[in-house]
Amino acid sequence: MQAVYDYRYVITCSSLPNVFKREFRKLVRNRIDSSLDARTGRRYAVPAEAQCRRIAVLLEGFRVLRAGGFAPETPWNLKGKHLHYLRACWSSEGLPEQAVADRLRHWREFVVWTNKRALLPILSVFPREAEPRSPHTRAPSRALVHDGALLAIPVLTEAIVMAALTEHRGNLRKAARALGTTTGAVCHALTGGRARDEAIPGLTILN
Repeated sequence: MQAVYDYRYVITCSSLPNVFKREFRKLVRNRIDSSLDARTGRRYAVPAEAQCRRIAVLLEGFRVLRAGGFAPETPWNLKGKHLHYLRACWSSEGLPEQAVADRLRHWREFVVWTNKRALLPILSVFPREAEPRSPHTRAPSRALVHDGALLAIPVLTEAIVMAALTEHRGNLRKAARALGTTTGAVCHALTGGRARDEAIPGLTILN
């Protein structure tokens, strides 16, 4: 199965309100595909899977905020109280240290995108324990590793694309619009890099 990572499709699959997702997509566009290396000051390309992972973490964070009684109308409304709440949630979930560090990194990047650098200290790394526990000492419940440490990432597959094409009578542009992605991503998922006629004989695709 040819799976295509596309951050736009991850946004489409989110359960957040459409207005919020639309503003979120505008915010991350032209930012998600590169990142700044703090050591060298140079920007580097971010692979598609890493882009989707970051988007999934951020959208899950906003979903958690809504479930906790916070409802920022747009991602630009992010405030310190929201980040404090997320940190408290991560602490109580008992996530492994690396999972927490990854989430902090994704949110630091997002805060930079929104030009709210004053919030960065809230996202500093969790302090380590002052003294290591004895291997015979039982860890507190919040230190347990949960299976859900890594979020599931929606990916485009041939089956998903075929369903959209069938619904829209072979119209590639309409299918891509319904999936919230580009015609290029749809073709990639559908053909796996092969010629259209070779990959899907008998199906007419309208550009």
